[in-house]
Amino acid sequence: MNIAGAFGGGMGNMEGTCGALVGAGLVLGLVNKDKVKSMKQMRQIMSKFQERNGATQCKLLKGVGIEVVLRECPDCVADAAEFLEEQLKQE
Repeated sequence: MNIAGAFGGGMGNMEGTCGALVGAGLVLGLVNKDKVKSMKQMRQIMSKFQERNGATQCKLLKGVGIEVVLRECPDCVADAAEFLEEQLKQE
């Protein structure tokens, strides 16, 4: 089963939020019992990702319409995983 398979290409190829970030949010929801804690941690992940990559939207990360690729998918996944790990270690 590929539970997060539809997240690619910015949620079903609609160029929205990077699927790696959405996946990180899913993990936070599974790990935390407190919704507020999950939202605070997700905000931290999103902020760090934005700071490092210049965007959180797949369309912008892939350079659609601007002809400049900000970050490739494997690097986005690595960044989201890194920031998720940092948040999970704070528990």
